[in-house]
This record gives sequence, structure tokens and C-alpha cells, in this order.
Amino acid sequence: MSGTLNKTLLRMAIVTVIVLLCVMTGYSYKFDFVTVNDIVKQIKKTFSDVEGYQASFVMVSDRMGKRQNQSGTIWYMAPHYLRIDFDVPYGQKIVSDGKQVWIYIPSINVVAEQDLNSSMFAIGTGSGLNRLFSKYHYRFDGKEQPRVENNNKYYVLFLKQKETRSGFRTMKLWVNEQYFITKAAGETANGKNITIEIKNINTKIDLKKGFFKYDPPSNARIIKNPMLAEE
Repeated sequence: MSGTLNKTLLRMAIVTVIVLLCVMTGYSYKFDFVTVNDIVKQIKKTFSDVEGYQASFVMVSDRMGKRQNQSGTIWYMAPHYLRIDFDVPYGQKIVSDGKQVWIYIPSINVVAEQDLNSSMFAIGTGSGLNRLFSKYHYRFDGKEQPRVENNNKYYVLFLKQKETRSGFRTMKLWVNEQYFITKAAGETANGKNITIEIKNINTKIDLKKGFFKYDPPSNARIIKNPMLAEE
């Protein structure tokens, strides 16, 4: 039971990281810089200006030929409210008020209640974003930037962990000429490859704090802080 829970929580944490990384930079403005450091600075600035959004995502993971598909909808409201409802697997949820995150896994009828201090889920905050780039080396993925893929031009960033830890060992981000991150891919320490695409971004949605309140099912087992904090 504990092994299944830990694996599921880590997988959902990874989903949260990569979905937020895509969406939080997905707002259009003219691409007028050329260095990777300029891009990272603008990512941080853009995220600080975001008030809220709704978007859909599709994720495909593959490890040793075993594929898994996940999809759903994500909502974010500044400065730290987050909700992810999964269509596949149906019923899974991730909800956060910035202090805690609740992860509902209906297949095993468990709700994990995790404090966000030093947690990988904290990527949904400005400090978490700064922490992400502080933990990774980053550069352009190749000399030809932008480069053409599928008849479109993209700036592609490559990120690599400075130290071996949980989460993504390496990541790639595809940034189009309007500065949308339209695709992200990562490889975990255990060799799982994950690719995600973000669509239907809506920044005009009116969100309230009550939307991010989570009440666990009355018959669900609640486990507090099942994931160790990552320093």
C-alpha cells in the first residue's frame, strides 16, 4: 500500500511541476531577446504578473515501453491557489491553498495531505519557480535557435539537475515565437520519459478562493505528509 501510494504521489507531483511550468509562461508577447538567461528572467516576470488561468493538458509517460496517458484541467489563482481535476485517471484531484496540497487518489481511496514547505509542489509559487531554476543548469538545446519543428519555429531550452534528486533529471521546453511554452518533456531519475502539451489557455476566467477549498470524501483514508521534504 505504502509503495503504491508513494509512487502515485511522486507521479502526481511530477504532473504538477511540468503542467505549471508550461502554463505559467503561456502568455503572448513579442520575443525580442536571444540569451537563455533573458528567457528565464522573462519567465519569472511573466509569472509574477499572472492573476489566474484555466487550461487543459494531455500527458504521455513511457518507461521501458509501458505507456500511460493522463489528461485534465488545471486552474491557478495568484498568488498560490491551484486545482487540477483529472479526466484520466477519472476522479483524481490535486488542490492547494499555498500552505498545503491535497491529493485524492480514488483508485485506493486515499487523500494525501502534504505541507508545502520545501516540497516539490511549491513550484506553483513565485519562490517555487525561483527554486526550480536554482536547482537546474539551463541552456539552449543546440546552436540553431530558433529551430524548425513540424513547420513551426521554436526556441528549445534544456534543463539538467545540478544534484541527483527526485523529480526530473532533465527537462526540455519548447517556446514558440509568441513566447508560449507549447510543449515540455522530462526524464525522471528512474528512466521514465514524460511529455506534456498544454491547450485552451484562458486568462480571463474569474476565480474565487472557495473554488480551491477541498473537502475529502467522508470514507477516504487521510495520510498526512507522506512525502519527505526535499531540501
